[in-house]
Parts: sequence; C-alpha cells; structure tokens
Amino acid sequence: MRALAEFLMRGPKQAVIVAVVAAALPLMFWLSAAVLTLVTLRKGVGQGINVLVWALLPAIAWWIKLGDPGIVLVLVFSWVMAVALRQTVSWEKTLIAGVVIAFITGLLLPVLLPEVIQQLIDMAKEVYRQIDPEMVKQLSGELEPAFTSLMVGSLATTYLAIALGAVVLARGWQSSLYNPGGFGKEFHSFKLSPVFALCFVGLALFGPSISLNVVLLVLVMLVPLTLAGIALVHGGVAKRNLGGHWLFVFYICTIFMPSLFLLIILMAILDSCFDFRRRIKTTPVDQ
Repeated sequence: MRALAEFLMRGPKQAVIVAVVAAALPLMFWLSAAVLTLVTLRKGVGQGINVLVWALLPAIAWWIKLGDPGIVLVLVFSWVMAVALRQTVSWEKTLIAGVVIAFITGLLLPVLLPEVIQQLIDMAKEVYRQIDPEMVKQLSGELEPAFTSLMVGSLATTYLAIALGAVVLARGWQSSLYNPGGFGKEFHSFKLSPVFALCFVGLALFGPSISLNVVLLVLVMLVPLTLAGIALVHGGVAKRNLGGHWLFVFYICTIFMPSLFLLIILMAILDSCFDFRRRIKTTPVDQ
C-alpha cells in the first residue's frame, strides 16, 4: 500500500488515473475514494476537486447503468470529510461533516430514488415473509413508514461507513509517507466530546417528539460512535503494549458476535465523558 501511495503522490496524472480506474472497476470504488482523500489531504482542495471530477465520470456511468448512486455518494462523502479534516485537523468535526451530509442524503434518497428504495423494501419483505408472514402484514401497514426510514437510514449509513473507511486509509497513507507513526498516535487518542455523545442520546430519546427522522439520524450517528469505540480498543491495547494478537481476537469477535458493536458504542459514549485511556496505566515495552 505504501508503494501505491508513493505512486499517487508523484503527480496529478497518476492520482487521476488510479482514481478513475478504481471507480470504473466493480467493488473497487473505495480505493478511488481513498485516492481522492489522500490528494485532498496532501495537495489541497483544488487538486482534490480535479480528481473528484474525473472519478465521478465512471461513477455516474455506474449510476446510469445500475440505478445506484452509491459510488457517487461515497466519493462525495469522502471528499467532504477530507476537506473538513484538512481544514480543521479534527476527527470529530470531520465526522460531524460526514453525519450532516449523510443525513441530508438520507432525506433526499426517497425523492431521488423511489424505485430503488421500493425494490429494497420489497426484497426485505420477501425475506420476512419466509420467516414470519404476520410481520409482513405489519410492515405493510402502520409500521411501513418506520421500516422505510430504516432501509433509507441503512443505505446512508453504509455509504458513510465506506467513505469513512477510505478517509482512514488515506490518512494512514499520508502518515506513512510524511509522518511515520503519527496516525497511530492520532487514532489511539481519538474520542468524541461529551456534547456529541449527549446529543446522540438525547436525539435517540426525544427525536420523535420534535418530528425528526430519528431512525435515519441515529443510524448515521452510529458511525462516529463505532469509530470512537474502535479507537478506544486500539488505544487501550497500545497503552498496555498487549500486542496485535489482541486486536485480531477483537475483530474476530466482532465478526462472529455483531451484538458486540452495541458494547463498543456504549463504551464510546462513556469514554467521551470519563476518558478511560487516561486512567489506563502504560506498560513499558520491555515488560
């Protein structure tokens, strides 16, 4: 990956070529988003826009062909977060920018892509029909608006999560090239502010009473909380010098026990207020 990052930084042509090819290839658009982010972080907003414009050409072609704007949205999300990170050097502000644009996108998706949303809803109903026919009747009745919000929120959250992954990857590339070890320290110390965590809890509890699309908003806000929880785990492991095998076990557990993400989110909320890493005693490397 370092060799690829070095190649991208040789000039704008190299970055544009890789971004366009990756956006054109199936399931490789995340790489295009990472290239776009790296150029924006290192070379500036202007060169980032140049890469974005070129990468959008195959992305729009995929949208026209498949009716799915996912690649376009991931590229735009990544660029917005890259600009925010470059300008503010704050992961929290970067994530807030991502949440805002994902929430706006979620509100627009039923208007822009009604057929796609309806197809997803029909597919989900078919799955539930095989499991519990009575549930399908409920989903087609009074629960349908909530179910639609859930599907739209899941789409917007997925796009945001992929874009955030591209930003994290690009930040790692930038660190390996120009500031070795910097990203590790940055990530290990990352935590959300108490204000963000309390806003999440407040919106989850009282959002419906103020006519917000609370399902969509809560889902997209889960992305920053998940990242903060993962950063807490990485930071704790690094501070105790436990070794990479503990992280391997952690990720294996999350794969086979998805409910573990609920604990990760809860710990991220608590960490924003109590700063657990500050309370962890550092273990010397030679021990």
